[in-house]
Amino acid sequence: MAATEWQFLDHTFRIGEESGPVIRQGLNFDTAQKTAEIIRDIAGVDAVAITDRETVLGYAGVGCPYMVQGQPIITEATRRALRTGQVQVAQSKADLACPVAGCPCPLHAAVIAPLKVRDRVAGTVKLYRHDPSTVPSADLRLAVGISQILSLQLEAGETDRLRELAARARLEALQAQIRPHFLFNALNTVLMFSRHDIDRARELLMQLASFLRRVLTVRGDFIRLDDELEYVQTYLEIERARFGENLQVRFRVQPAALGCLVPVLMLQPLVENAVVHGVARREGGGKILITCQVRGQHLIVMVIDNGTGMTPERMATLFQPGSGTGMGLGLANINERLVGLYGEDYRLKVRSRPGRGTAVRMRVPVQREPLPKAASLRAAGEAAGL
Repeated sequence: MAATEWQFLDHTFRIGEESGPVIRQGLNFDTAQKTAEIIRDIAGVDAVAITDRETVLGYAGVGCPYMVQGQPIITEATRRALRTGQVQVAQSKADLACPVAGCPCPLHAAVIAPLKVRDRVAGTVKLYRHDPSTVPSADLRLAVGISQILSLQLEAGETDRLRELAARARLEALQAQIRPHFLFNALNTVLMFSRHDIDRARELLMQLASFLRRVLTVRGDFIRLDDELEYVQTYLEIERARFGENLQVRFRVQPAALGCLVPVLMLQPLVENAVVHGVARREGGGKILITCQVRGQHLIVMVIDNGTGMTPERMATLFQPGSGTGMGLGLANINERLVGLYGEDYRLKVRSRPGRGTAVRMRVPVQREPLPKAASLRAAGEAAGL
């Protein structure tokens, strides 16, 4: 094997080994800066930049006034790499196409390679030279090798993070759904019925046991929609016993949707938010509509209530970390899980007006399991109240 080949492999593996623990934490200012410094020290190029889709996250090497952390991406070559997902080679300052007239940047050539996570371009890694001559082929190979290793590390880190989110979601679901005031209210309801309707009290106690058992025994990251709807029905039956006619719920579910797989413990928290933070706060109670339908290659689930709604100020902070405190799993957590599983295009969609209510839409790709012949919510396609 030629010396240059050994050097290429040595540089690539050393960069992967040293940057792995850093970049697996995700693409941010801190991890990008440390990774850029690792690449610069090992590869021996004049400068290294790492970006996300909008911003320079890390920069190491020969100075450039427009290559600093937090600076928006301004060069067309980088934008082209982000847009096409293809490696770009800029072999002169003109090729870099910096739009700033008279820029004193000493860099004249670069290789710009995309960073990909789950087949989507998440950013770029850029190797710069101040020599205006042709970019060495070794730089091109190295940039491709580095981008591939960093992409694998980013994807592995996202997988780890998603696994942690799923585990945390199950734990938070357990903690939220058996939280003291829910149990207190449910048991009080059972006690109330035991005084004048012992059969109803027994039925509610069995439903509460079923509800808690489902939380404790949930396994895996996905569940069939019909199973999730049964779980939702159990929760609503307990709440409806407490609120009576002040809580009215209707289902509109396409039979074709019932066999679809959805992320576990995703729908029930949306319904709980509608009950606790929408209908329960409205004088005289209110209504909740739950719809599930297949449109093309996607399952669309909506939870709509005519409760108290949210102010624009509350909406602005809805998906910020921690905003779900006291709201079961919280919309922020659910949104984060959806983005981690499917990408940015699958964020929760929320519309709300103060005093008018809230609508939450969840969209996931259709994944199916065979639908059994007998199913308790199999007739949920009809608009039926509880």
